[in-house]
Amino acid sequence: MGQGVFSEEAIITQEVEIDFGEDRGQSFGNLFEFVNAEGTVVGGAGFVDVYNTRFRNDRYKVQFYIKSPHPVRPIITRHPIPKRHTGLFIFDFGKVIYGWAGDQNTYAWDISKQEWEPSTWHSPEANPSGYGGMKLRDGHLIFSRQGIYYNNTLAIAMPKNGRSYNYYYAEGHAFFFHVVETDNRYTTRIYAVKWSPGDPPVENLSEAISTICRYPRTTPFSWGQHKGRVITVGNYGGIYTYVGGQWVEELKASDQHSYQVYSHMHYNGKSYMAQYPTGNLFTYDKGPPTHIKDWPPKLPQVSGSAREAMAMGIYGGDMYVGVWPWAELWKMDAQQQNWQYITRGFTHPALTNKQVHPYETEAGKQGLVLNHWGQRITSLVPLGSDLYMGTSSKGIDNWTKDRDFLPQHQADEYGSMLKLTLPGTVTVPVNWSTNSISLHFCIFPDHIEIRDKHATLGSAKIEPMTYKSLLRASVRKGTGVFGPTELKSVRLTN
Repeated sequence: MGQGVFSEEAIITQEVEIDFGEDRGQSFGNLFEFVNAEGTVVGGAGFVDVYNTRFRNDRYKVQFYIKSPHPVRPIITRHPIPKRHTGLFIFDFGKVIYGWAGDQNTYAWDISKQEWEPSTWHSPEANPSGYGGMKLRDGHLIFSRQGIYYNNTLAIAMPKNGRSYNYYYAEGHAFFFHVVETDNRYTTRIYAVKWSPGDPPVENLSEAISTICRYPRTTPFSWGQHKGRVITVGNYGGIYTYVGGQWVEELKASDQHSYQVYSHMHYNGKSYMAQYPTGNLFTYDKGPPTHIKDWPPKLPQVSGSAREAMAMGIYGGDMYVGVWPWAELWKMDAQQQNWQYITRGFTHPALTNKQVHPYETEAGKQGLVLNHWGQRITSLVPLGSDLYMGTSSKGIDNWTKDRDFLPQHQADEYGSMLKLTLPGTVTVPVNWSTNSISLHFCIFPDHIEIRDKHATLGSAKIEPMTYKSLLRASVRKGTGVFGPTELKSVRLTN
């Protein structure tokens, strides 16, 4: 059904003029919020940014949302990858969602076609876990085994020996881990290399600032930034922060207990880390983060042991969190500060607290660790009018005869993508410019749109009741759920 035709008087429009200023790799944050007469936030807009386990999403992505005045049930559909495997990690670039799969290949989901295709941009050699790339100013920063490239030109060369992995760019620096073996001993360093577009290539790392991880072969599952600090967390629990030109170990790593962080994101004025084994969120300012007990809670039917908050995302002004080992999806409302259970990422097996993980008996018979078939929501990516979710087992690989213990329709849930749709949210990519850009956030009686001066960038349906609830709303600049505003300027021009 097409959208209705309305007079200009029926359209609520907020125009925003944005000056990006210098792109340091920062999260751009909030633009504005709509607030009703009671002081309740009923809509808003801002830039989304999160690093979930293996990849960072597209920072140049604006989300516009309008709150429905009554609860609405989401529509959820499943979209398996064409080849059979057990894990999928998704990230976005422009209008395309990329899925890094258990078969080591990357697939592309074009939101206009609504189907998977093999990625022509990524190859297994060029895009292993933790690589990928990102927009930087008006170009592309690409991470590879050989080096970091900007618009296909070398920016930073990697060490000739050893292996570099899990890259990030923020505060005008490129960050990555590097492991090297010498005389049968491994050493892992984290590097901070100062480089910005226009700088000459960094051919050696003699002036880079590095720190040695407490444990060899340390691997991170998250990167984040907060108040000028760049933070990563190793799989031994060490929190390594780059601030003021030096590395600080804010939480000491240990091999005596588990402490892992799988996601880091700003939401509604706070910086959150998603942690294992509590399955809860921690707030970070500086120093050791603070545990928020039962954030999110657990389903009553499952065990409270060995839980992993793995993925975070913002959709419709709410924070979504995926929790292992039963792939629970929870939603936090910024105003009410209460959690709502949404769905599971899998339809099987039946929930139980008699064992910690799904299919422990089957994993044991296959000679695997008991939690191998634990169920993950690996990543949450809003794009267009939808929220996309990747799913995975703990150990990702291809289905083989000795492990193929499920009917295919159930097996294919491992490594599939879910799409969740609610009315009133649209997320679109925009481009950096040396000049200011103008975006128009439009509310019609039956849909919302984001426009620039050339075209409509994206739209989403709303109900007439939602439109009416916005008629007496006021606007305020620079507040919202998307994090601190890190733009040169934001101006509301009407």
